[in-house]
Amino acid sequence: MDWNLHEAVEYYKRQGAPGNQQTLIALLREMQTENGGAVPVPLLQEAARLLGVKETFLRAIIRRIPGIHLAEGHVLELCGGPNCSRSRALAACAEALGKEHGFTVRYVPCMRLCGKGPNLRWDGTVYHKADEALLRKLAGEK
Repeated sequence: MDWNLHEAVEYYKRQGAPGNQQTLIALLREMQTENGGAVPVPLLQEAARLLGVKETFLRAIIRRIPGIHLAEGHVLELCGGPNCSRSRALAACAEALGKEHGFTVRYVPCMRLCGKGPNLRWDGTVYHKADEALLRKLAGEK
């Protein structure tokens, strides 16, 4: 039988997750084992949704526990400042591409580069005047 996240989460909920952190750690270890030695970000996001907790809570546990690793891949950070965050279309495109191509999309506080926005950071590199074409290029689309 193939491993199923929904069934695993239901099992660990019956064992006390998310309130019992030891049970939550056991779930994260199982997720890691079943996925090649690291917890994929989309799987972590889905587990957080199913558990009714924030993804950042699960990430904090992963950082705290030696031996549990996150398979992040690419990370796209969108500036959350008042000017940059006006571009709802850019955020929607980023979310869709993140799901399609398996990269993490995060919203960060204002990058303080307002005159050059909208701004984003891809794997640590900042890009200005960001648009959907740039997002598609970064995601590997032609």
